[in-house]
Amino acid sequence: MSEFLINLVKDPDAIKTIYRERSKSYVEKTVSGKNIEIAQKKAEIEVGEGWEILPRKFKKSVKLRKQKTTDVKLEDDIWSLLVRMGFDEFSKDRNFKIVVNPKTNPRQIDVFAKDDQTILLIECTCCEERKEKDLNKLLEKILSIRTDVFKSISLHYGPEIKLKMRWIIATRNIDWRPVDLEKAEANNIVVLRDEEIEYYHKLTTLLKKAAKYQLLAHIFAQEKIHEMEMKVPATRGRMGGRIFYNFLIRPIDLLKMAYISHRQSRDLEDYETYQRMLKPIRLVSIAKYIDNGGQFPTNIVINIKAKTGLRFDKKEQIGESSFGTLYLPNHYASAWVIDGQHRLYGFAYSKRMDELQDKTTFPVLAYDNLPPLEEANLFVDVNSKQEPVKQNLIKEIYANLKWVSEDEKERLDAMRSRTVLRLNAMARSPFFERLALSNITKTHEKCLTLTSFVDGLKENRLFGEYTPIFKPGPLFATKEKKPESTLEKACDILIYYFDLFKNGLSQQWLLGDDKGGFFFTNNGVRCLLVILKEILIDIEYKLDEDLDELPAEAFISCFDEYIDPLVQHFKDSSPEFIEKFRKRQALSGVNQNATEMMSFIHSKMKDFCPDRVAKYLETIDEIGTSEARTLIDEIQMKMFDFVIKKLKEKHGEKWWYDGIPGTIRDGCARKQEAEKGIKDKEQYLVLIDYKDIAEHNWPDPFEKYLSITMDGGKKKKLSWIQELNTIRNITHHVEKWPATKDQVSFVKEVHNFISNNLI
Repeated sequence: MSEFLINLVKDPDAIKTIYRERSKSYVEKTVSGKNIEIAQKKAEIEVGEGWEILPRKFKKSVKLRKQKTTDVKLEDDIWSLLVRMGFDEFSKDRNFKIVVNPKTNPRQIDVFAKDDQTILLIECTCCEERKEKDLNKLLEKILSIRTDVFKSISLHYGPEIKLKMRWIIATRNIDWRPVDLEKAEANNIVVLRDEEIEYYHKLTTLLKKAAKYQLLAHIFAQEKIHEMEMKVPATRGRMGGRIFYNFLIRPIDLLKMAYISHRQSRDLEDYETYQRMLKPIRLVSIAKYIDNGGQFPTNIVINIKAKTGLRFDKKEQIGESSFGTLYLPNHYASAWVIDGQHRLYGFAYSKRMDELQDKTTFPVLAYDNLPPLEEANLFVDVNSKQEPVKQNLIKEIYANLKWVSEDEKERLDAMRSRTVLRLNAMARSPFFERLALSNITKTHEKCLTLTSFVDGLKENRLFGEYTPIFKPGPLFATKEKKPESTLEKACDILIYYFDLFKNGLSQQWLLGDDKGGFFFTNNGVRCLLVILKEILIDIEYKLDEDLDELPAEAFISCFDEYIDPLVQHFKDSSPEFIEKFRKRQALSGVNQNATEMMSFIHSKMKDFCPDRVAKYLETIDEIGTSEARTLIDEIQMKMFDFVIKKLKEKHGEKWWYDGIPGTIRDGCARKQEAEKGIKDKEQYLVLIDYKDIAEHNWPDPFEKYLSITMDGGKKKKLSWIQELNTIRNITHHVEKWPATKDQVSFVKEVHNFISNNLI
C-alpha cells in the first residue's frame, strides 16, 4: 500500500547515492555552452548569486559550487546522520509526503527514517543567527496531524508489524522558550537542539551504527519496544552478596541494551565520556580480529537496570547455582557496561555488524540493578587493575558516575565536573574543546585541567556548600528540582562571564599557557573564579535577592560594568605587566592576583570593595612608591661612590681584581662588551652586587659602615640590601607597582641610615 508514503527510498544503493550528495555542505551544478568561453561567461553570471567557479575546466562546461542554505543544511545533516546510524528506510528528499486521507493534501515531512523497530518523523526549523523563536505553531501543527500520520504509517506497513513511532523537532540557532519546551515534553515530542545534534554526530563517528541505540534510548526512554523481546539461557549465582547471571548473547542485541555514559543525558560532555573510554585505533584492531574469526573467552560485565527487576525462570538447581531462562529488558540503554567496552563496541566497527544472520555471541556476566555507588566502585575496581586504563581517566569517569549517587555531596561533586565537561563540549562556550582531558594531548591551547577548574568552583562555593546543611550557591537553581536545570544555569553564567574576557582580551585568550599568556591558564581561570564569586556576592547584595532563586538571565548582564575596567586595564598592558601575574603560582598566587585585579575594578567602581581589596588598599602606597624610587636611586649612587672609594683605599690599583668577586667582574665585563665599551666596567655594578662585595671584604672596611643592626653575623647585618633590592624591583618597574606602606617606610629608614653613615 505504497500510496500512503510518497518518495520513500529503501534500496541500499539508492540510499548511498543520495547520501553522497546530502552529506555535503554544498551543492554543485554544471554550466555548459558551445565552447568553454561561452560556458565561462555563463558561469560568471552565476557568481553574483553566490555560486563559486571551481578550478577544474571541461571542454564545453564549467562546474559551480554553492553552500547550502541553513534550512537545507539542517535537514540534510539530520538525514545523513540517520543514514550513518544504520536506519534502512528514508524520505528520499524534501518532497517526501504522507497521505492522511483522501480529502486533504498529503502532509510533507522534512525527514523520515525507519528501522526494524522504530520510525522517526522529524520537522526541522532554524534561524540564520541565534535567537529565540516561538515554536508553538509548529507544535500545534504536529499535534493536529500526528494521529492521522501514525495511522497512515501503520496502514502502509500492516497491522502485524508493531513499530514505535515518535515525532522530533530538530532546531539550529534557536533558543527555545521554556513554555514551548514544556509543551513538547508534555506531548511526547522530542527536541533536538544544536548541542544534541552535534553530540550524535560525534557519537556516530565514534560508535558507528551502535550510536543509533543511544539515540533511540533517549527518544524512547524506558519504553517497551515490541520487537526487542529477548530471552537467553542463563545460569544464576551469587557473588559478594549480589546475584549475577552468566549467558551468551549476540553483540547486536547487547548493543541495543548497552551504554557507558549517563543514560538520561544528551549532553556533549557525555560524548567526552565515550571518547575517553573508547580508543578508535583499538576498536579498529578488535574489529579486524572479529572479522578474522577471533573470539573473546572472557566476560563482558554489565549492570542491568530493569525497573521491575529481571525475570528468571529456573529449570534446574545445581548446588548454589541455578540454570534457566533469563528475560532481558525490552527497552534501549538498559545495561551499563562495567568492563569490556572495547570488545563490545569493536563489533560495531566490524563487517559482521551488517550481517543479519551472523551467529557471533559474546559471554556476559550481568548484575541485576546494582546501586549506583556499588556500580561505580565495581567499575573503578575492575578497570584500575588494567594497566591501559590511566588513573586520571578513572577519576574523570568516576566523577561522572557520581551524578546518580545517593550521597548529596558526591552529586554536588559530579555537578561541578559535569559543568566543566559541558563547557568543553559546547560550541558557544569560550572553553570549547580547550580542556586537556585524559584522552587529549596537552597543547598551549588545550591546557586547562578538569581538576583545577573543578577545584576553583569548589573553593569559591559557587554551587554551594554543606555547613553541615546544604547552602546553595549563586550557580545553583534552587527553584528547579532537576539537576539539569542547575547545569544549564551554571553554564549560562560561566559562558557569559568568561566570554567577556575571551572577547575583550582575545589575543590573551588565544595564547593559552604559551609565553605571555595568563588569562587562559589554570591559575588564570582560578583567579577569575575568585573574582566571579566576589562579583556575585556584590550583585546579590545590590539586588537584595538570593541569586540561587533567580534565573541566570536576571543578573548576568550586570557582569559588564565590573569586567569592563578590568579588561581595559589589561588591554594594552606590557608583557612585563602580564608576567607579574603569570609568575605568581599556587593558591596564594591565585588569591594575590585576584585581589590586585579587583582593585582595578574598585578604581572605577568605588562601591565594589570586598574585604580582601579593602585590606590590600590599606597596605599599598602609590604616592610613596614614586618617592621611594627617587630615594633608592640616591641610595644606590651613594653606595657606588662609597664602595669604590673604600676598595681603592684597601686594595690600591688592584681594587677591581682583589676587591670584587670574580662572578661580578665577569658579569660586568659581559655587559661592557655587549655595549662595546661605552661605559667603565664598574658602572655595570647593580644594587645587589654591593652585598656580595661587602661579604667578600668583611669585616674591614664595610662592617662599620653597612651594618644597620649590630646583631648576628655578616649575612644578617647585610640582609637589608637584599630586601632593598626586592623593593627596587617594584619601584623601578611600573608594571609591578605599587609598593606597600611598610616597604616605603623601610626605604626611608635605609635612606636615612645611608645619608648619616656613608660620609
